[in-house]
Amino acid sequence: MAARADKAAAAMKDGGQKAKAAAAKLYALAKDPETQAKAEKLLDDGKKLYRAATSPEAKEAYRKAAEVINKMRKK
Repeated sequence: MAARADKAAAAMKDGGQKAKAAAAKLYALAKDPETQAKAEKLLDDGKKLYRAATSPEAKEAYRKAAEVINKMRKK
C-alpha cells in the first residue's frame, strides 16, 4: 500500500513540475512581442471576416443560396 502512495506522490510531484515548466514556456511565449503582433493580426482578420459574414449583403446572398438549394432539392 505504501508503494502505491509513493508512486502516486511521485507522479503528482512530476506532474506539477511539468505543469510549471509548461506554464513558464507559455508565459514567455505570451510576452514575446512577435507573438503578440501575430495574435493582434489574427484578431483583426477575425473581426473583418465576422463583419463580412454578418453584413446585410452576405445575409442576402445566404438567403438566395438557400432558395436555390431548396429549389434544387424539390426537383
